[in-house]
Amino acid sequence: MKKRLTFVLLLTIILIITVGCSGGKASFKDGHYDAKSEEDDNGYSSTIDIVVKDGKIDSVVYDELDENGGKKSEDEDYASLMKDVSGTTPAEAYEQLENALVKTQNPDKIDAVSGATGSSETFKKLAKEALDKAK
Repeated sequence: MKKRLTFVLLLTIILIITVGCSGGKASFKDGHYDAKSEEDDNGYSSTIDIVVKDGKIDSVVYDELDENGGKKSEDEDYASLMKDVSGTTPAEAYEQLENALVKTQNPDKIDAVSGATGSSETFKKLAKEALDKAK
């Protein structure tokens, strides 16, 4: 009985040390993972491509595409209008979101970008969809 209790206690300690040293961050399968939204009311579809390397999110590319495949992040007229209204551009907002995901490794820990709340929510939703494939 003592041997069994010692064994269970030892396994518990190993588990605690392992989880504690990992920082509680998820580990993903290496690869490319993507997700795409349906077209929104303005004619844009959002896309995300996440690269996982060594079990961690290594890079993220997010954009919104019009019906012709044009990137919202490269639309200078749209960026100018958005900057005047919200203080940011699609390219700036997307970069903030991408960097935040690489840093936090968790879409739920990303704050919305001020002036790009809708894009932030879509980003988080698509990131979760893509990362579900990496589990």
